Amino acid sequence: MEFPVKNILSFLLISSFIHAKTDGSRFFKPKKNGITFPKGFLKGVGESTYQNGGHNFWPTLGYRPRSNWTWHEQECKTHFTIYRKREGGWSFLCLKKSSPIDRGERVGISADVWNRMHDDIKLMKILGVNAIRFELPWTDINPEKELFNEEALVYFDTYLDALIENGITPFIQLFWLVEPKWFFDLGGFEKKENIDYYVAYAKKVFERYGHKVHHWCSLSEPGVVSACGYILGTHPPAKRACFRQAGQVLANLFKTHIQTYEALKAMPHGDKAQIGIVHQIMHFEPKSKNNRLHRGVSNFMNYVFCHDVIMKFFKDGEFEFKPMRGKPIRFTDKRAPNSFDFFGMSIYSRMTMGPAPTCRKGEIMQDMVWSINPQSMYDAIKEAATLGKPIYVTENGFADAKDDRRPIGIVSYLNALKQAMDDGYDVRGYFHWSLLDNYEWNMGHDKKFGLFEVNTGSPNPEDKERKARPSAKLYKEYVKIAS
Repeated sequence: MEFPVKNILSFLLISSFIHAKTDGSRFFKPKKNGITFPKGFLKGVGESTYQNGGHNFWPTLGYRPRSNWTWHEQECKTHFTIYRKREGGWSFLCLKKSSPIDRGERVGISADVWNRMHDDIKLMKILGVNAIRFELPWTDINPEKELFNEEALVYFDTYLDALIENGITPFIQLFWLVEPKWFFDLGGFEKKENIDYYVAYAKKVFERYGHKVHHWCSLSEPGVVSACGYILGTHPPAKRACFRQAGQVLANLFKTHIQTYEALKAMPHGDKAQIGIVHQIMHFEPKSKNNRLHRGVSNFMNYVFCHDVIMKFFKDGEFEFKPMRGKPIRFTDKRAPNSFDFFGMSIYSRMTMGPAPTCRKGEIMQDMVWSINPQSMYDAIKEAATLGKPIYVTENGFADAKDDRRPIGIVSYLNALKQAMDDGYDVRGYFHWSLLDNYEWNMGHDKKFGLFEVNTGSPNPEDKERKARPSAKLYKEYVKIAS
């Protein structure tokens, strides 16, 4: 596969000069010879099996499993919709109920990874990556309460072997916002008694793959699960302003993580496994500190996504969530600071509220509602380091359909990461989001994060050709690993 450009660094030199002048960041200027990370560093990409392929049809089952997200797409209707055809659009209260997904879209077969997963290993080799963070789909593996799908387990046996044979380290995400419909119908993580079902699934796959996979993530972005599912209502179960439930779900997710960590560590190969948790670090800041509305919206969003609650819990084991009304939800678990071997962080930017999401003068907006802000990468690493564990940047990328800002983002954010390491922070890997274009949850197929372009919205398997974007060549050539 040929890359579409030859002189992307020349483009970057011009672009970075302009943006460094307006933004003032020290990270925009490209290094002449790129950057080189130490031997053993994981240079990776990310791929969510659901976002890139939906749920698979399994011949031995005779059906396609269902999850909380298939319910959200196919059955959930709401009066409240968010119009994102044009970024910066406001929320509307509609008289007629409609889908909570932008434009009423569904995941469909997205990038068709179930049929192309092995072929996509070739794309990883082209990029020169040595790792992939991907989702083991709980729903496809455990489609019914008492059933583990052997066909799916064999599928991933083969895929994991292929990755390892090609020198690509698998970095498994056990839960990535998607849960089986049967678990959802039981109340999901709203109920503490359901935690054992998740732990049983985690033990099953660890028993199967623990001898050959050494990096595991228990949960992805618990703050997003509680905020978007129970306060903002954009994710399933699409509840809004249920602050007490949001706090209880967050508490149960932390309890789930600790139980999972201890269960897997006690199993054969558990002593060799590195098991962590992934947290999205996103700070909300007022565009004008003198504007009460800007400050109020920023403070509310920081409260909703519970960053301080999450960080405090993993520092000292003290959990406290304050609903808008009633008594705080509290519990203490002193195992928390030692319940993870590494800290995985999703970092995209910091959000400027004015009062709607916006950017400051001189900043570049992505196709999402945040700017390219490499300082946020450095600051997030510095903050994560206070937990005293190795750090992996498990998710970082840029929504950019034109691919005219992603190159600047790759250079500036990786420069910031390298500077953090040079300053003594223990970062062990970086996973670019994402390998392919994907279905971006409630925003549908409109946001393009892929280093490789794919027509994810088409229902036709013939339309799933992978086309390298210019930034793919940049990621390959700018980021190197010492031999």
